[in-house]
Amino acid sequence: MHYKFTPHCNLTWWGYSRWGGISISQREELDWREVITEAEQIVGYPTSFLNLRWLFNDEIANTAIHLRKLVGTNHPLLKSAKNLLIGSKSNLQSVGLIVLLVSKAAGSEGHMKDLHDSGVLHSQRALAEIVEMKRTGHLIHKTMANLQEKEKYGDKFNDLLYGNKIVMLTGDYLLATCLQHLGGLRNNEVTELISTGLRDLVEGDFLGEHDVDNNPLPSRPKASNEMKGHYNWEDEDNLAKLGSNEYLGQGKDEWLLRTMLTSGSLLGKGCQGAMNLSKQKHLERDAYILGGHLAIIWQLYLDVKDFFTHPHSYSLVGAPVTLAIWEYPTVYSYIIEAKLEKKPIEYKQLYYAVRSTRAFEYLTKFLEEEMAAILKCSTKFPVEDARSAIQKMAVTIHSETIQYIE
Repeated sequence: MHYKFTPHCNLTWWGYSRWGGISISQREELDWREVITEAEQIVGYPTSFLNLRWLFNDEIANTAIHLRKLVGTNHPLLKSAKNLLIGSKSNLQSVGLIVLLVSKAAGSEGHMKDLHDSGVLHSQRALAEIVEMKRTGHLIHKTMANLQEKEKYGDKFNDLLYGNKIVMLTGDYLLATCLQHLGGLRNNEVTELISTGLRDLVEGDFLGEHDVDNNPLPSRPKASNEMKGHYNWEDEDNLAKLGSNEYLGQGKDEWLLRTMLTSGSLLGKGCQGAMNLSKQKHLERDAYILGGHLAIIWQLYLDVKDFFTHPHSYSLVGAPVTLAIWEYPTVYSYIIEAKLEKKPIEYKQLYYAVRSTRAFEYLTKFLEEEMAAILKCSTKFPVEDARSAIQKMAVTIHSETIQYIE
């Protein structure tokens, strides 16, 4: 069974010879830190401190003191806390910066009273913080350790249990504070957008089947006569329920639905909300689509990196496995056997089975489609430096993904 990939637009990103000082045809690698630093200078705000400003208040700081108890327990919260402090490309942790860049790229004429020196409205900056913290709070909630088998953890059980309490308190505080700040924008349309973004995040956590540890599992691949049709997220009503469970088992469509729910929706709606705040209705849909495509290419990078750097524990719903199962349904037998016999997945064997398919050929085409879509969407935003910064972020992510595949 082969999956046909159709480009989102006729524009091929290889057609752009140079922009923003970058040679696209040669795919020059950009240093991620340099790209982020340049982007932060453009928006006039060190967004790498977005998390710190919210996390290091009295409420959270008092709780964080007790993180020392978790050292040596391998609680998932420790890794997330480290990523939050040092910053990385992991977990889409620059969503706030992307919202600010899209805000700047659109321009903010006629709003001088609320306009910051950088060209971003104060309300747009507040929205960027809200989106970043909503995502962060949700990610913290997902670091809950599974403690169903108490005897498995021995002396560390009580410390892990205490860590779960910190996870709940910290995540709840951040999400509650987000809602408070969201109300402070006094914009019902933006409140609805961001609230439905959180709804989509939660729905994404429960999409499809899960194993005993609550890790998501890919769906059984459908036969061609069972297919619903392709998932066109760009044209759907994003305030309503996204997609449908009928897309499960359809390879790329299932992966797109899962990605839009878990990251694309919130980022896209954050960018759309920024246009609403600057009263640029004509750019709202374009901003949502641009944000969605940036989330998609970012998730492709995360999935490919996870697959190659963690061959014994990668995501089973990541793009490599999902596309391999769609092309060769026999690959799904590794999932079926584990479910029927109630035994752990043979990750290493599945890894080589995925590598033997054409999944990475399809992934490369998928990456080119997303890069083309990002370039096409970003050209609709007039401010050059911010537009170029968005494109550089996408090129950096694309280049590193290709390096893993090659």
